[in-house]
Amino acid sequence: MKNTPTRLVISLGAAAWMMGMFFLFRLALWGCNGALFSTLSRQEVLSAFWHGFQFDFYVVALCMGSVILLLNLPIKNKLWPKCWTAVLLAEIVFLTGFLVGDFVYFPKVGRHIAEEIIQVSNDWGYIVSYMLTQFWWALLLLLGAFVWVLRRVFGYIDRTDQVCPSWKKNTAVWVIMALCLVVGMRGHLGGGKPLGVADVYRYAQSAPGAALTLNGVFTAYQVGRKGAQEFTNDYPLAQAIKNTQALLIEPTEIVPDENYPLMRRARQPLAATNAPQPNIFIVLLEGWHPYYVDGLSHHGFGVTPVFDEIIQNGVNFTHAYAAGQRSIFGFAAVLAGLPLVPGLPLFGYGLEMATLSPLPAHFARAGYYTFFAQTSHRDSYRLCALASYLGMQESYGWEDIPQRLPYKQKAPFGYDYDALQFAADKIAQHPAQPFLTLVFTGITHEPFTSTLPQFDKYPYDTWEHGFLNTLAFADWSIGQLLERAKQDGWFDNTLFVFVADHTSGGPALDTLDNHFRIPLVIYAPKRLQAQVRGEVVSQLDIPPTLYKLAGLSPTYTAFGRDMLDHNPMQRVAFVSQGNSVGLITQQGAVLHTGNKLLASQPAQTDFNVQQAVDWLLSLDKTAYSLLKENRWYKQGEIK
Repeated sequence: MKNTPTRLVISLGAAAWMMGMFFLFRLALWGCNGALFSTLSRQEVLSAFWHGFQFDFYVVALCMGSVILLLNLPIKNKLWPKCWTAVLLAEIVFLTGFLVGDFVYFPKVGRHIAEEIIQVSNDWGYIVSYMLTQFWWALLLLLGAFVWVLRRVFGYIDRTDQVCPSWKKNTAVWVIMALCLVVGMRGHLGGGKPLGVADVYRYAQSAPGAALTLNGVFTAYQVGRKGAQEFTNDYPLAQAIKNTQALLIEPTEIVPDENYPLMRRARQPLAATNAPQPNIFIVLLEGWHPYYVDGLSHHGFGVTPVFDEIIQNGVNFTHAYAAGQRSIFGFAAVLAGLPLVPGLPLFGYGLEMATLSPLPAHFARAGYYTFFAQTSHRDSYRLCALASYLGMQESYGWEDIPQRLPYKQKAPFGYDYDALQFAADKIAQHPAQPFLTLVFTGITHEPFTSTLPQFDKYPYDTWEHGFLNTLAFADWSIGQLLERAKQDGWFDNTLFVFVADHTSGGPALDTLDNHFRIPLVIYAPKRLQAQVRGEVVSQLDIPPTLYKLAGLSPTYTAFGRDMLDHNPMQRVAFVSQGNSVGLITQQGAVLHTGNKLLASQPAQTDFNVQQAVDWLLSLDKTAYSLLKENRWYKQGEIK
């Protein structure tokens, strides 16, 4: 390397260093997530590491390529190489930091950061605050290393940098580097589109194999650039719609407009009764997994006595599933019956441009007082704005909710007790009006903080112990809400719906059942008989169920159907997982990329995999097409 130009040495060294970091983090992912990758053969693991180089070099070429080309321009000023070298080092620090974040995030959902990079755009303040309080030491270490390396490299430049007098040699080197970087940013030598996330399935035969091949910087960039996951589904649309209607539309319903094939209404309006309209109180529980609820798992954690009693006296759905792995999926499903499918923008980032079926607006039209409250800030995930868009007459966030108790630590996503009591205060201001409310809790979102001394049942030494402590506080908060409802006189006539937005933690099982199963209970001991329901149901089934329970007969669209009916129609739960979709049935589950079956997980011996795949592709194709063509719900149909 003695005769190699200084700037070329720095360029090659920076690129090689970053490629080495990608390799080390892939190795760390493989070593620290054994349960997820245990199904991969040795050949599949080697393939992931070999083909992962292609995705890694794409990121290096994309992020560092232009800087390397500028660095190697034959400009004789010594400040020129120092300036671009500093930029290269800053990029290395940023990319390394991103890989650290992806490494921490990966075990929670079994995949790399993707659409989350869009969703956190309104939460940068929290992210910066979290890093400064939780990882200040790591930031100082990175800053110190950056300054030390920068000084060393600057000294090397002062000693050795000389511009080669041969313009031919300079031009040749520069052109070769430019060609290498262009190939890197395309990901291949041939024609066609540049490398995308879906291309991983040319080499990987399963979701774990794809996850090991990819890296979080690549997936985050691709989704952030396009605003949607890549997805291809060539299933015939006409047949897809027919299959979807057979799964979702009940015999008691009709489709009034064939241009909107999932929009339906009851054949006969529900008969009027003298009973008062029931109140609806939905509690969207942040990150609850059935594994930690003793009434569901019987593991004896001892932190959910209130919820255990609710399970005993409510309608408990033992095979209920979330629509996705992030909060926005649960929010969209519960309030609009809306699936979020790969290939379309996220809800809050473009999908709302389509006309959607708004459950809150239907209830408001029926005379209900409707409002939404979340323990986190108003702009978090844009949920307050989206709730208002769907017809909530009032929407509130942390800024609006007074603190009621002397908490030990400040919780970054607010306090469940405060939000639930705040909702009760709002209800008290409308005593003569039925209400529909949704409160989205947040205390069980990490980082876990100590709330009140009596709920620190475990030391804060592991993720699970921290979660259990906050779960104890969340459970107590629900109990206080129920007591308040009894005191204020609206308990007897209220349908409480307790449903998790997605799962967190739980056993290390790489199955759709483990990744998506959630607690779901309808609690109304004065109106509904306690029962255990073992059918497969989904968050997407909640809107049709609430319409029936409230005696409403609107024209609506939802990607589900009434959970309480006894119709023998096949029940399924449609789920989204990164750039793939899944279907869970009583007989088993499948995971698919649109082009390839990734996993088949039978629960019974009679599981028909091909039938499940046909249903899954039909549901995905129908949802994607109708939303993209704005044929999901007809404007002006709020009746």
